[in-house]
Amino acid sequence: MLAEIGQYAAHGKIALVNNVNVHACNLAYEQPVFHSILNASEIVFCDGFGVKLGAWMMGKKLGQRMTPPDWIDELFLLCAEKGYSVFFVGDTKEVVERFAGQVQQRHPELKIAGWHHGFFECHGSESDGVVDMVSDSGADIIITGMGMPRQELWAWEAKSKVNKGVFIATGALFRWYTGIEQRAQKWVTDCGLEWLARLVTHPRTLFQRYVVGIPLFFFRIVFGRRNG
Repeated sequence: MLAEIGQYAAHGKIALVNNVNVHACNLAYEQPVFHSILNASEIVFCDGFGVKLGAWMMGKKLGQRMTPPDWIDELFLLCAEKGYSVFFVGDTKEVVERFAGQVQQRHPELKIAGWHHGFFECHGSESDGVVDMVSDSGADIIITGMGMPRQELWAWEAKSKVNKGVFIATGALFRWYTGIEQRAQKWVTDCGLEWLARLVTHPRTLFQRYVVGIPLFFFRIVFGRRNG
C-alpha cells in the first residue's frame, strides 16, 4: 500500500486513499454519495476486523487489517527518503499543531508543507481557502483527520481543485499519535477488540456506532446473502 501511495506521489498524481471499517460500510449503505466516493477511490484498505469477517461470510478473503497508527511512521520515512512533502488537515488548531511538531521531531528530514485545523465549513469560500493553502504549498501527500465521512467528502471536492496530491483519510490519528487519546494495548487491537476498548472509553459518543452499528452491519450481510 505504501509503495502504491509513493507511486502516485512520485508522478504528481491526484489520488484518494480511504479505509473501510464497519462504520464506513454502514455509512456507505445509507449514503449513496459516500458509497460512490469509496468505489471511486484509487486505494481502499481494510481498517477493521469486522469487515474481514463480513467479507469471509460473503465468500471473499481480504488481506491484513491495516490501521493508520500502525503504518503512518513508515509512510513518513518513505516521504523523507523520497523528498515528498506532506500537509496535515484536521482536528483542532492545538491538536494539529502538536501533531505536526511531534512528527517533525521524530522525522527531522520530513518536509512538512503546512497544516490547518479541521473546523471549517467543508463547502464554500472557507473550504476553498483551505484547499488553496494546500495547493499553494505544493504538498505531495495530504493527511486528513476530520472524522468519517467528513474527511472523505472534503477530499472528494478538493481533489478537483488541486494540481497534485494524495489525500489519505486517517480519522483520529492526530490524537492517537500525540497521546491525547490512548489506544488499547496491542494484544487488544490484534484480537479485533479495539472497538470495545474505544466504546468503554467513549460510551456516549460511540454507542450508536458500535452497539447499534455492528449488529446492523452483520444483519445486512446475512440479509444480503439470503437475497443473492
